[in-house]
Parts: sequence; structure tokens; C-alpha cells
Amino acid sequence: MLLVSLPLHARDWYVANDGDNVAGDGTREKPYRTVTRVLDTSLGETRDGDVILLRGGTYHECDVRLRKRLTLRSMPGESAHIHCDLKVKNSVVIQIDPEASGSRLSDLEISGGMYYGVQLQTAWYRGDGQQGHGASNVLLENLRIHDTGRDGIKITPKCDHVTIRRSEIWNTGAADAPGTPLEQRNAEGIDNVGGSFMLVEDSHVHDTATTGIYFKGGASDVIIQRNRIENAGMSGILIGFDTSEEFFDLEANPEYYEALRGVVRNNLIRNTGYAGIGLYAARDAVVVNNTIIDAARLGHAALYFGIPFQDWDPKAGRPPSVNPLIRNNLLIQHGRSCVEIRWSRELGGLSALTGSPNTDFNAYSSHGGDCRFVDMRTAGMLFGGLDMDGWKRRESSDAHSLVADIEVGRDGALPAGSAAIDSGATLEQVSDDLNGRKRSPPFDIGAVESAARSP
Repeated sequence: MLLVSLPLHARDWYVANDGDNVAGDGTREKPYRTVTRVLDTSLGETRDGDVILLRGGTYHECDVRLRKRLTLRSMPGESAHIHCDLKVKNSVVIQIDPEASGSRLSDLEISGGMYYGVQLQTAWYRGDGQQGHGASNVLLENLRIHDTGRDGIKITPKCDHVTIRRSEIWNTGAADAPGTPLEQRNAEGIDNVGGSFMLVEDSHVHDTATTGIYFKGGASDVIIQRNRIENAGMSGILIGFDTSEEFFDLEANPEYYEALRGVVRNNLIRNTGYAGIGLYAARDAVVVNNTIIDAARLGHAALYFGIPFQDWDPKAGRPPSVNPLIRNNLLIQHGRSCVEIRWSRELGGLSALTGSPNTDFNAYSSHGGDCRFVDMRTAGMLFGGLDMDGWKRRESSDAHSLVADIEVGRDGALPAGSAAIDSGATLEQVSDDLNGRKRSPPFDIGAVESAARSP
């Protein structure tokens, strides 16, 4: 007799506040009381492809850990909230293991955790773990993540092809004592160290203790698009940043670039302590059609080329950024710095950029004061800055850019008659705007197209 192994059908598991972990069986009629009951590995009830549905209400649970490919979501039409007390030592609200690659979190509110709201784990490490991988092909959608001890979402090396969309993240760093100095805080909205092919779109990241979103540690082919980043204690979006030497995959990235081929487009960034958009050891970055308002309130510039020191490790590379493409960005700085390229005397002299910044077709608003442009590579660290004409001559960049009195609405929309309308380059890297509407050539400068068509 020929025995054929038939695939097992995925099952729905139900969890409710009025459920019972002992008398329940996980059905809709007899739900369990906690998510961790469904995920209990000693019972081994779940299988790859199963769906866990949470009825409306708050679930006080920590370290909800997915070890198989599962979907965890609210019941359609209901709103479930998973909360972990900040005081629970070493806690994370939800963790996703490498074996749970392909999992999905959706339609959930997530708060607390001493460390993170959501953490994607990895089995990769240099040396014997070089062939390991992280939790990959994970979808995080329609999430509301807030009041986390540190980062809202933490992505570790080799957690590739992660998509984050239609989500809101706010009030990171809630575990820090009131008055903690900014330089002692470390609580991003999204912190990606070495995860490639990440896509973050249509999300709102605001009121973060430090940076809104960054991807670093050799992360490649990341796209950050159509997001609103507001009220960041440090920076808005960073393409690369500063990573310890041990986290770089030197087979894929022997030069120690912090980010490769990152794309940042159609984002509205407002009110940051430091860079609106920063590039640190970024290779082949594309920064197009973003609107940056009131960035760099404490230092740096709206567009900033920074230097990674990589823990001053003698083995690290610390390369300058190279070959950026920066087009169609609208900078409204009210007299603050618009573009800055750093140079440092440390470690024998380090430069933030090789060659030209390749900035063009940008608009620099003169409303509230003219922009300031700084290139420390040629002018020294104490240089006070250039105006637009001086910048053009020195850098051979921004030939088609403009300076004008430009303001936008709260939603980033350009008023009728704005100098930024139809003044941008028509780019193959951009097809829509912040709101997902199709752009019409010639493109406007900034994140919002004034006469955009519905897709």
C-alpha cells in the first residue's frame, strides 16, 4: 500500500480575556486566556501557518515568542492590546525567532517591554555563525507600538525582507528616567542593524526619544517611503549610522559600509534634534522628494553627511559616503543649516563624503532666514558656512536648485503658486507622492505633488 503524506491544514486559535487556559481548547467557543498558552512549546499545539486571533481587550503578557511561522492578529473588527510592564527585567513584548520566518503581526496595539515592542531575532554571528540567518520575510502591518522601554521595533543582523507598513510608533524610551540626558538615551522608532531589503512605508513615527528610523551595520537595499517622521529627539531618518565592528558581514561588505543602496523617498520629516536625513558611510544612497521642516534644532543639518567611528576599532573601515543621488528635496529650515558635510581630525582624519554631494533640483526655503551650507572637508571645522551661490561654486552641485520663500501646510502640501511646483527633476526612482498619488511630470519638489493623480 502506498502511503501519501497529506499537508496539514492551518488552524485558527482564539484568545480572549474571558477565556480559560485550563478548560479552554483554543476554539472560538472555548478560547484560551493568554497568547503564551497558545505558544507554549511544551504543549506543541501550533503548526506552521496557524493563525492566532485575539479578541478585543488588553493582554498583560511579556515575551510573547513566535517560534514557528504564524500570524498573530486582532479578531477582525476588534482591537487587541498586548502590554508588558516596563519593570519586567529584560523583557520584550513580542519576539520572532529565525524559525518563525514568514510570520505576520497585524492589527495590534503593542506597548511596554523593558527593551523593545517587537524584536526580530537572529542566529547569525561572525565566525561559526556566518551561515545563520535571522527572522526574515516577516510582515508587520497596522500596528500601534508605543511607550516601549527602548526601541519600538528592533531588527537584528540577517533579518531580511521585513516589511513594516501602515503602522504608528511613538513614545520610545519610556524606561528612561525623567531628565535623562539625550546622549545617554538609545530608543529609536525602528532600529535595523544589518537587516537587508527592509521596506517601511505609509507609517507615522513620532515623539521618539532618539532617531525615528535608521538602518545600519551593512544593511542593503532598504526602502523608506511615504512616512511621516515627527518630533525625533535625535534624527529623522539615517541611512547608515555607527555600528560595532563585530556586527558587519565582511564577506558581503568588506569595506564596512554602514548602508548600501538605501532609498529614502516621499517622506515628511519635521522637528528633529539633529539631522532630518543623515548619510553615514552610505554607498549609492538615493534621497529624493522628501520634505524636511525644522530639522537640526540642536546640531548638524537638514541633510547631513556624518562619520561612523565604529567603536574606534582598529580593524573597522569607517568609509566615507560615496555616490549619493539627492534630488527634489524641499528643506524649510527657518534659518538653520540645510546641508553639512563633516570632517574630523580623529584617527588621522576622517571624511564623511568622497566626491560631490550630488545635490540638485532641491528647494531651500528662505522663509525665516537663509539656509547655511557647510563642507568641513575644505573649510575646516570652524567654518561658518556658505550661502547658496558660494555652495554651488565650491561643490559644483545644486545647479538647478532654487532658493525661495516656501512654506507648506501641516500635511506638507504646497500652496498654489509655490516656487516648488513643477521645479523638480522627473526621476525614474519616484512614481508617486507621500499620499500614494501618481506624480505628473515635471515633478514638484518635496514629498507632496500639488496636482497628483489617483493611482
